[in-house]
Amino acid sequence: MINSPFSKAELNEIRSFFPHTESGLIYLNHAAISPLPVQVNRSVSHWLDIRTNGPVENFSELEETIHTTRQRVADYLNADSADQITFLGNTSDAISAVASGLNWSDGDEIILNTMEFPSNVQPFRRLESKGVKLIYIPHRDYTITADQIESRITPRTKMVSVSAVQYLSGYRADLMAIGKLCREKNLLFVVDGIQALGASTLDVEACHIDAVATGAHKWLMAPMGIGFLYLSKKLQEILTPFKTGWLSVENPWELSEFDHEWLPVSAHLETGTPNMLGIAGLGESLKLFNEIGTDHIKNHILYLTEFILNNLSGRPCESITKPDEHQRLGIVSFSMTGTTDYNGCVEELKGRNITISSRENHFRVSPHYYNTEEEIETVLDHLFTAV
Repeated sequence: MINSPFSKAELNEIRSFFPHTESGLIYLNHAAISPLPVQVNRSVSHWLDIRTNGPVENFSELEETIHTTRQRVADYLNADSADQITFLGNTSDAISAVASGLNWSDGDEIILNTMEFPSNVQPFRRLESKGVKLIYIPHRDYTITADQIESRITPRTKMVSVSAVQYLSGYRADLMAIGKLCREKNLLFVVDGIQALGASTLDVEACHIDAVATGAHKWLMAPMGIGFLYLSKKLQEILTPFKTGWLSVENPWELSEFDHEWLPVSAHLETGTPNMLGIAGLGESLKLFNEIGTDHIKNHILYLTEFILNNLSGRPCESITKPDEHQRLGIVSFSMTGTTDYNGCVEELKGRNITISSRENHFRVSPHYYNTEEEIETVLDHLFTAV
């Protein structure tokens, strides 16, 4: 049994960071997109105010903010260096950078699985024209384990790519076990982190991860259109950039000199004008996570997902989310007996100021660190009444 780390007073203070909670909106769809804490809103507004009211140009603060956010991301992942972090637009951009930047040979194999969100599939499908073979492991009761992956490794296997948390079932992969396997077999290990990061930190060193790709608009509670890519030192050495711009070279301000040396791939991929609203918002969100306590955030989310699973017990439904706290994080998905129009039910709940989502004929409920047991009880009562 997991207990929430927050007292009622602490949780009330945290909820004050989210004004929508005062309007009566119950929001439990963070696996799709998160609200922005007021601290993030202020940070983004600060940059808008500079451009609107002056001084308009503020490049020294821009550089400092980028540096600070990059270091916060590196710390959050336990990366050796902030130089291993590249800011990109979203998860697909980040995975595309890996898929397009490696030297593939005809017959190379990439191990995926049938539960993956398309962001972790479509960039690799482009490689099939080069003779790369995608191996899709059928999930076993909505799980993908290191043993399943090992059974599909061949001499032609080059990479394993998996989501840290699966978007539908909420299954949390044992990244340490998979990473250990990949290290032993000399395989590249890529992780789609978008359904985990923000709900939990991720230790790239302990898990032997070569690349982490994510957008930041879900659990990381940052603006849309900002994400990042982590690259291991091994991958930095062999990856070539899939895009290039004027900032991809050393001394880019020597504008009339074109034959500059290229920057290392992680910096090379940041090709031009940065998304300052997104970077500033992400940095502020990570600062807030650290102030609240990343372990506290994770444990409160685990507490709430356990609370949901317990409250589903005895109701006419079937959950595909694992009760084991080591195999779940922030997502609980379930089907309901006699229900066929899941989208219609979700729309009906919106009329009651409640937001969850439907995915693949399941309801998906995804609470974050400011949500309460009372909100969950209200949502489930309304949901089962509605259907």
